[in-house]
Amino acid sequence: MLQGSVYWYFKWKVIILAPVLFMLDMSRWQAALPVAGLMIVGGIYALGVLEYINYFHLQLSYDNRPDMKYLMKTKRLKQACISKDFQRLEEGRA
Repeated sequence: MLQGSVYWYFKWKVIILAPVLFMLDMSRWQAALPVAGLMIVGGIYALGVLEYINYFHLQLSYDNRPDMKYLMKTKRLKQACISKDFQRLEEGRA
């Protein structure tokens, strides 16, 4: 789990930086926009952001009965397990 956490920590920095670098590159070279390719890349980018949110902040996927019952009862998303673990670690240090 630690390896996955470290991976996504650094990956998040890349996810934030990638659109900025892309726009700088496009403005510098003034290339024609490949719309179909941008739509595919944009979709993959959006899925990556959702995966990050699902992994570190809120549980976005509910695929079993207890999770569905919780969602229907409380009408809110669960906190991600890794987020809970990080909170426990922080509380242990304080």
